[in-house]
Amino acid sequence: MTQTLIQKLFNDEITSLTLTDKGLTNQNWLVESKGEFFMVRIPFKDSEHIVSRQHEKAAIDLVCRQSLDVETVYFNEKSGIKITKYVDDFQTFDEYRGKDKYYRVGRLMRKFHDLDVKSGYLFDPVSRLNQYKAQIKNEILSLDNEEKYIRFIMNQTEGFTLCHNDWVAGNIGFSSTRDYLIDYEYAGDNHPYFDVTSFLSENQIFDDVARNEFYIAYFSKLPDAETIEQLHYFEMFHHILWYHWAMMMVQFRDDDIYRKIAQDKYDMYQKGQKK
Repeated sequence: MTQTLIQKLFNDEITSLTLTDKGLTNQNWLVESKGEFFMVRIPFKDSEHIVSRQHEKAAIDLVCRQSLDVETVYFNEKSGIKITKYVDDFQTFDEYRGKDKYYRVGRLMRKFHDLDVKSGYLFDPVSRLNQYKAQIKNEILSLDNEEKYIRFIMNQTEGFTLCHNDWVAGNIGFSSTRDYLIDYEYAGDNHPYFDVTSFLSENQIFDDVARNEFYIAYFSKLPDAETIEQLHYFEMFHHILWYHWAMMMVQFRDDDIYRKIAQDKYDMYQKGQKK
């Protein structure tokens, strides 16, 4: 069924079609057509519960001319199907072995936020948290004191800009010529520190040396004690938010990968509570 759909998208002019292991919420296919290679993203059927394609489209339109995303050649706002050019030497954050990887991410994020644009669509973290919680029926682990972090996020109302909001390793890419930020499924206007701590939390970066390399690239200096405290609250909220997202996904798909994500987020939250 999926392969037939992709064939139609390329007018039956496909030389090869390969399902990759990329992506948690989508299928991603490598396609060769007319001597060129493309990546085709096919969302799972339950994706409408998770992301807004309208918000994604607005973000793509804002960044497409800024050399941030991979070149998009097709996007269907209704279905979420997306076709991009394939970058031959593209390496994700976890694949790349260069010692400058943390610095490169910091500069990439700085470049993104320095666009200083808004999509007109708010990414409301607390509203999303409540949405995820409402769809969880099974008993879950208790996150003690989560309300203080939730209240902190609710009080962040200024300094918003377009944010990516999902700095997982697979959305950060390096090539020999430039760096990439891809997959704007969660993009929306938000506090930039949400992106900063998204990167740290999602990639489980606890090493002070790595963190400081990233901070210097992003802030042009090490953050002061007040900023570190704010970042800690943002990071703790990430653990709360994506823990509940993972538990929701367990209900949707009953896949152990989401149980592992939920356990990781829970463990990081407990570790952060001790600071």
